[in-house]
Amino acid sequence: MMLPERAVEHSHRYLQRSRPRKQAQDGFALVTVVVIVLIAGILLSGTVSTTRETERTAGNAIQYSRAMEAAEGGTVVAQNKLIEKLGERTFADSTASDGVFSLDSLAEKWWDSPNYQGQHTVEDGTLLGVANQPRYAYEQIGEYIADGGTGIVNLDIGGAAYGKTSSGAREHILYRVESHGVGSKEEVNRAIETVVVVTK
Repeated sequence: MMLPERAVEHSHRYLQRSRPRKQAQDGFALVTVVVIVLIAGILLSGTVSTTRETERTAGNAIQYSRAMEAAEGGTVVAQNKLIEKLGERTFADSTASDGVFSLDSLAEKWWDSPNYQGQHTVEDGTLLGVANQPRYAYEQIGEYIADGGTGIVNLDIGGAAYGKTSSGAREHILYRVESHGVGSKEEVNRAIETVVVVTK
């Protein structure tokens, strides 16, 4: 069936008018989709980055905790070994020839030297989950006399009772114990210092 010429012309004009509007709508939809995808990508990237940072922080916290526990374990071993050592004839000197340094002979951060002379190492297999067993060193701080035999060491330097000798006084020898531990990675490490009092 043939349409009148006027109807064909009107239909053709309608198609020409509607086509640019449809193309404009398609372009706007495409731009909108691209913007939404970009925003979603940025948000997803930020979430992934935050998750990785959280995991890294948690991993570091675990490593530092493990290194601290290793250092504390080294301190316990060191204190027990010191009691055994003092049962023998032991002298403190600047080179720790008997395993004990004299006052001010122990170098600061001695653990930075893996083969530092005079240090001790916890036996293999004592502490698990660490890259290396803890290392420790002893330094004799000095000998003190407790007033009146109370068994309490008075470390108030300059106080009236400091170093005072009286009847029934007891002698105390103080040792500084430094222990150094690492986590399951060697670069994560901690050091602990404690004082051991031995009463004669």
